[in-house]
This record gives sequence, C-alpha cells and structure tokens, in this order.
Amino acid sequence: MNKKELMDKIIDLDTRILSLLDPLEISRLILEREELLGLIPEVKLGLEEAYEIRENNDKIMLHLRKIELDLKRRLGDIKAYSNIYSSYYMSSHKLKDNLVNEEI
Repeated sequence: MNKKELMDKIIDLDTRILSLLDPLEISRLILEREELLGLIPEVKLGLEEAYEIRENNDKIMLHLRKIELDLKRRLGDIKAYSNIYSSYYMSSHKLKDNLVNEEI
C-alpha cells in the first residue's frame, strides 16, 4: 500500500468514527484504524501527514469523551427514573393496601 492509499483509508475511517455515536461500532473502526497506523513506518509519512493523523487523533479522543459524558448522563437519568418509578410503585401498593383495609 502506498502513502496516498494509506492516508485515504485512515482519513475515511476517521470521518466514519467521528460521525458515529455507537461505542461498539466505533471500537471496531478504531481497531481497523490501529492496524492501518501500524503500517506507517513502512510508508514513511511526511510531516504534514503525521500532523493530520495527530490532529484526527485529538478529534477522535474528544468525540469519545463526549460520548462517555453523554452515557454517564443517561445512566444518571435512568437511575433517577428508576427511583421515581420505584417510589410510585411502592406508594401505589400502600394506597391499594389502605383502600383494601378500609373496605374490610
């Protein structure tokens, strides 16, 4: 694989990674990207190409941090809703028990 083909494939993967929100799909693409990055010593990239790869690495890391923060926020929301539903469930059973006891 020549330098242009390698850079084109890496940039294509970077673009796809940055467009996704699914961590599992991103992980698969990052592994594929890692294999391509392993070919860099064979192709001898120039300074400009190396800078572009580094810049894309930073963008990908920022993208992954944003996804992580969003997942943590969603987990917090799920826990809060779970507590609300649990409280509602318990209070509805208490109300039902009180109504049944009053009828007796």
